[in-house]
Amino acid sequence: MSKKNKVKIQSVKAAKYNASNAMINYYLVLIFTAFPLFFTNKFSNIRHDKLNAFLVLSCTLVFVEFIIFIVSHFERKRVGDFPEEKWYKQLSFTDYAFGALIVLYILSTVFSKYPLESLTGTQGRNNGLLLFIVYFLIYIVISRFYYFKEYVFALAACGCLVVFLLGILNFFFIDPLGMYAGYSEKVAEDFTSTIGNKNLMSAFCCLTVPAFLLLFMNTKKSVLRYLYLVVSAVGFTAMLCADSESGFLGFVPILALTLLYYSRNVSMLRKFFVAVSAMLLCAKLLRVFSFVMQDVEKGFGTMQTLFIYNNKSFIVLAVTVLVSVGLYLMERKNGVLELPRTVPFVLIGIYALALIVLISLFVNYTFVDTESKLGGVMSFFRFDEKWGTHRGYMWIKSFEIFKTSGIKNALIGSGPDTFYSAFSPYFSELNERFGNSSTNCAHNEFLNYLITAGILGLAAYISVFVSAIIKAVKSAKENYLALVFIAPVICYFLQSVVNIATPITTPLLFVFLALSQAVARKKI
Repeated sequence: MSKKNKVKIQSVKAAKYNASNAMINYYLVLIFTAFPLFFTNKFSNIRHDKLNAFLVLSCTLVFVEFIIFIVSHFERKRVGDFPEEKWYKQLSFTDYAFGALIVLYILSTVFSKYPLESLTGTQGRNNGLLLFIVYFLIYIVISRFYYFKEYVFALAACGCLVVFLLGILNFFFIDPLGMYAGYSEKVAEDFTSTIGNKNLMSAFCCLTVPAFLLLFMNTKKSVLRYLYLVVSAVGFTAMLCADSESGFLGFVPILALTLLYYSRNVSMLRKFFVAVSAMLLCAKLLRVFSFVMQDVEKGFGTMQTLFIYNNKSFIVLAVTVLVSVGLYLMERKNGVLELPRTVPFVLIGIYALALIVLISLFVNYTFVDTESKLGGVMSFFRFDEKWGTHRGYMWIKSFEIFKTSGIKNALIGSGPDTFYSAFSPYFSELNERFGNSSTNCAHNEFLNYLITAGILGLAAYISVFVSAIIKAVKSAKENYLALVFIAPVICYFLQSVVNIATPITTPLLFVFLALSQAVARKKI
């Protein structure tokens, strides 16, 4: 063997876990621990704190990875170690869709009436072109050079656990960080932990709890398994304390899909029901803690009350515990066991029936019976302008804006994060009817993109995530990490129907998107 070939083989072996991989893992540790906890002046600057932290961390990673890439490129060129396939032949549909999204965002910014605001996103929540370019760069870097090391998610679990516990304590007006000092009671009720608005805390839970749930079910390391279980249960409790229905909109379907995916695997089913039992038990512990605190808390919504105060939920908890025990005994007696193929089909039938019932209720109370008084959970089945803290009004008017926006705005929008200007003709009516003098978002991310990025921008955005989800699910049979990373994406995608994109939570969406595609590209 020639000396040149020896050098080449050694370089390939050394590249299994290299500086590029390590830098990404250091970045991930910071983005899952330091980033969620970082703040400078309590809640007054929380969005800009997170934006600046994310930009500094991400731009540093991109710069360092670029230097490493250049150095390694010349090193490979020196030893004759060339890639077998050209880079452009390795592009996936998700890559093309994301590239198209960035091109459309650039066009939308250039042709906007507010180009500077579109570039920076200062009219809205800083979701301008610049932030999306950073999302794209992070996606490219992580999806190409990520290498799984579980210590990252062990540390991430510890970091998120702190965020969750702060959210729970804040719900009972226990403020160890002094975040509420000098603020009004309204701020204390709406803002929580080191995240901000309760809707954003709910989104944060949607982006993290599904990952830890699936890590608990799949990890081979027993110590970390218990850590992931605890963090999943406490995270669910923090979601309850966030008191935002958007969390349920995202998380409940994830539970249903997880149950369906593992419905034939007895071992995985046992772990699933153990996790659900732990979550329900923690919800009941909130009831005990509330009693100890003499019910001095922010107040639970209707959905949250069902888990915490409704005695029927004890029955559900008992059932999940009994199922867990039964599956454990079955597994212990028979070893590796699969349930009949009919089980997933039965579940699909149950889900379909439940969906039909929900749609029927929605149609009935929205279009047929529009007079009956509805309270509690039932109020969600009547869509009108008052629906969802007058989200209905903003959604209806958003469609009117789109229909009258003209060809240019219909195709590429008014400019990234310029919903404020697009919605401004309705500010007077919004104030008269609901007491809000203005708004800079539709409280529905898809409508927000429809108005600000146009139908083409929205189509590209949806294409990025739908294609990523499909590719990740296909990869899950070979690597469970595909599910771990794509579950938060799906959860966020669902809750974003009634929520908003901000630099506080949305960066984690694109990080998980990139991680899922790293697995799908078989780079792990």
